[in-house]
Amino acid sequence: MNLFYSKFALNNLVKNKRFILPYILSAIFTIASFYILTSLSLGSNLDKLPQGISATKQVLGFGVIVIAIFSAIFLFYTYSFLIKRRVREFGLYSVLGMTKKQIARILILETIFIAVITLVFGLAFGLLFDKLMLLVLLKLFTAGVSFGFVITPIAVFLTILLFGGIFFLLLIYTVIKISRLKIVALLKEENNGEREPKARLILAILGLGLTGYGYYLAQTIQNPIKAITMFFIAVLAVIFGTYLIFMAVSITVLKLMKNNKTFYYKPKNFISVSGLLYRMKRNAVGLANICILSTMVLVTMGTTSALYAGSEEAYNTRFPRDIIVNGYRSTEGKLTEIEKNVKKATQDAGVEAKDLVSYNMLNVVGRLNGTEISYETGTVGSLDKLRTVVVIELKDYNKVSKEQKTLNTGETLLFIDKKGKYEANEITVQGVNLKIKEKLTDFPGALGTAAANVFDTYYVVVKDNTDVKKIESALKKKLNISDEEGEVYNYVGFNISDKTKEAKVIENFKQLEKEGNINIEGKAENETNFKGFYASFLFIGVFISMIFVVSQVVIMYYKQISEGYEDKGKFGIMRKVGLTDRQIKQSIRSQVLMIFFAPLAIATLHTVVAYPFIEKILKLFLATDNNVFLIALAVTIAVFGVFYLIVYLITSRIYYRIIKE
Repeated sequence: MNLFYSKFALNNLVKNKRFILPYILSAIFTIASFYILTSLSLGSNLDKLPQGISATKQVLGFGVIVIAIFSAIFLFYTYSFLIKRRVREFGLYSVLGMTKKQIARILILETIFIAVITLVFGLAFGLLFDKLMLLVLLKLFTAGVSFGFVITPIAVFLTILLFGGIFFLLLIYTVIKISRLKIVALLKEENNGEREPKARLILAILGLGLTGYGYYLAQTIQNPIKAITMFFIAVLAVIFGTYLIFMAVSITVLKLMKNNKTFYYKPKNFISVSGLLYRMKRNAVGLANICILSTMVLVTMGTTSALYAGSEEAYNTRFPRDIIVNGYRSTEGKLTEIEKNVKKATQDAGVEAKDLVSYNMLNVVGRLNGTEISYETGTVGSLDKLRTVVVIELKDYNKVSKEQKTLNTGETLLFIDKKGKYEANEITVQGVNLKIKEKLTDFPGALGTAAANVFDTYYVVVKDNTDVKKIESALKKKLNISDEEGEVYNYVGFNISDKTKEAKVIENFKQLEKEGNINIEGKAENETNFKGFYASFLFIGVFISMIFVVSQVVIMYYKQISEGYEDKGKFGIMRKVGLTDRQIKQSIRSQVLMIFFAPLAIATLHTVVAYPFIEKILKLFLATDNNVFLIALAVTIAVFGVFYLIVYLITSRIYYRIIKE
């Protein structure tokens, strides 16, 4: 008996291959993708590389979480479609004498077969392409290639655990679904017409309002930190707004089309508009899903490709010199000693120190309230108000910039990194008021570590040590630090004539400088880790985008098949009353065009409007060239548009083939 049910389930899978095969293929792809990312994130492949690529593994780990969540949602969504699509089949089984328990048993066996097939082939393809993806990732950040085939047990375990759990939940879902269905009644359900949906004005206004709110946030928020915190709110508003636009606004638009008698009473328009109107209630969720997935693809690919394209500029911003030495909570006189040790370290390594930049500075981290920046104990408050202030003397600035600027007492030169703006003509740092004589457009001695801060860095140049001491004294009072303790920071940055000797110079310096409050970092030694971080974003972006695209194609395919079978009878009747094949084809084309390209148009609009939002967030990753992002976004939209057109042509042909059968 068990063999009978097993054969019956297998025959069902073969018989329904038009519906089930896309589901199986997409599940295999999703499982393989999850294994590959998990293997790269948790495996040992990347540990052999310099610096361990820790940041890269963290980004890959984030990608694993995203794919895990999306996989669960996608597999449940598509499986529910399969069950819904086969209710007539279940009704026939019931008429033939099968009980709900027997039908559920068959479906459970089908689900088990699908689970085994997808897990086996998914893991097989994951293992097969894992090494290839590793080579691609290494190629992206120009690291050395490791050879050998490695299986990551933890990745295999997590893949089986996740997708085994998903399929187990699908089994439970199947049992519950079948137990609640009135199967015989379902045989007549397809013949029952749907009532024309009502125009829900309130929901339409709410949808437009939510979308408009998301758009408003994207256009008005200027601070990059605040952009991050508000980004997810804007995304949620636009997502819910999109669903309501397709559920309510679209019906209102279609009703307006119907009320336009000149437009409506033409064969192709009559058929397409009336068909869409009566089925819009069911179409809305699918169209909204397609729209949201399209937006995700455009934003993800545009952003990650822009980050990777701008990684070289970001790298040079973060490391403005080959070697950088920082002295923390030091003294002013310590700078001379550091310079002396730098000279000796480079000489011993047989290289010359060039373009040397050195100065003392005072670091203040505080909140900006109006024109005043001050350190605050206790709660930090909102992150968008945080600022780093680097206070240096005019003599040091002139030495670094090779200029001869002058200042009076109480005046300052102000430079702000590219993440933010400051409009006022004065600034108060820890109680010391300074009038801004000039806002600098460049600072040749800018700190790479400061550029990497998520919040703005203000370089405040003061006349002499008097103002520095005032700020330092006020800061020490806030921190409860005695006057004997140092708050001065030393900065020395320089290039070397032979880049290959960087490690030797650093080693020599560390031997000369034994103090623990001295840090030295090299540009070359951080290259792999730094660029790997940006490369991993592109890698994840491509991976996630591919999963979104596959999911989108499957949803589109199922949608067209479903509607093809629903419309088959309707077009058969229309042929009998005199409608030509040409008129039917025109009607189909206009209907499918409306269904397909409305989500694409709205997704493109979402992406374009989101540009200011994303542009500000990219600044936090040192990606300041807006042209790079615009080009990346334009290319992404163009390529995706072509792909979308191809999918449209294929699915519309499938739709037409079904209604002609």
